[in-house]
Amino acid sequence: KNELSQISQSLRKLHFVHALLLTGTPLQNNLHELWAILNFLHPGVFPQSSAAKFDNAFQLGTKHLQVDNEQLAAAALLMRPLMLRRTKDEVEKRLPPKLETTIACPLSEMQLFWYKRLLLRESA
Repeated sequence: KNELSQISQSLRKLHFVHALLLTGTPLQNNLHELWAILNFLHPGVFPQSSAAKFDNAFQLGTKHLQVDNEQLAAAALLMRPLMLRRTKDEVEKRLPPKLETTIACPLSEMQLFWYKRLLLRESA
């Protein structure tokens, strides 16, 4: 979600025929993250040069909320085949309850050493 991160830069060097990105809710975080995802999937449609225009079209983080409705409609139309959005009503309701199992594992000598060292450092 950050086109400038090392992992993003490394992934962009890979050659692939198909790509699938699974993410949480980028629209709730910030719209530049959405642009970064779209730029990764479709760099021809969302080139680097479009980042500022995309960000400026949707000024939601400022006190002057401004949305370019024409851009918004075009973006929604373009993204419709790219995104799967489920609402709570559409999520499977017949799933069995989550089962959690806790298994206690003793720490190795080295793990115990570092664990105690971190605890003592944080309590000081």
